[in-house]
Amino acid sequence: MLHRIRHIPRNAALLVALLVLIVVSPSIPTDSSAFLFELAFDTILLAGVHSVGAGRHRWPFLVLTVVTLAVRWGEHFAGVGALDVGALLITVIWLVYAVSILIGHLFQRTDVTVDTILSAMVTYLLVAVAFTLVFEIIELRSPGSFSGLPVSANSHRAELGSSMMYFSLVNITTMGYGDIVPVSKLARPIAVLEGVFGQLYLAVMIARLVGLHIVHSGNKDD
Repeated sequence: MLHRIRHIPRNAALLVALLVLIVVSPSIPTDSSAFLFELAFDTILLAGVHSVGAGRHRWPFLVLTVVTLAVRWGEHFAGVGALDVGALLITVIWLVYAVSILIGHLFQRTDVTVDTILSAMVTYLLVAVAFTLVFEIIELRSPGSFSGLPVSANSHRAELGSSMMYFSLVNITTMGYGDIVPVSKLARPIAVLEGVFGQLYLAVMIARLVGLHIVHSGNKDD
């Protein structure tokens, strides 16, 4: 049993947690959505610690994870608006740190494995989640920064989070449905930045992974 667990890709748990947050959390009933949404996010934080693994970033990242969990749960129990934005900000910092570590690992790899591909996927999704929280902060600080949001988003934080998650994923993939639109002077450039990052990331990462695969296959043939 332990032998099989060791062969599970390191980033598999984080990918599953991200997919649960993206796919399952929007369908959670409103009356319990805030608590279950938080549990889904906490799973991502803990799975992220496992994905980072050993190395010089392990302990700083672990400390940041504990602080992030404490602030997020403190905000839930306190119910103070200022803490809400603070919890979002520290989570964004956690996500940026996690993405930087994972990208560093990706560019240090000299071969392409299942875990390498999963790492590239979770990095892309973590960036989308980070922009989700940035968009939430913008809307909370300046209501009306996005048009097309559900009316309930103004009174239910989980509904706002779900809507911003949807917008972020549509934006980073440049599908551009147009049902939710950034309208403020701050929201627009941030949305453009996410779209540009999404395209550049895919171009650079796919080129690197294909190049590594070709080199690795050539070395095997020799």
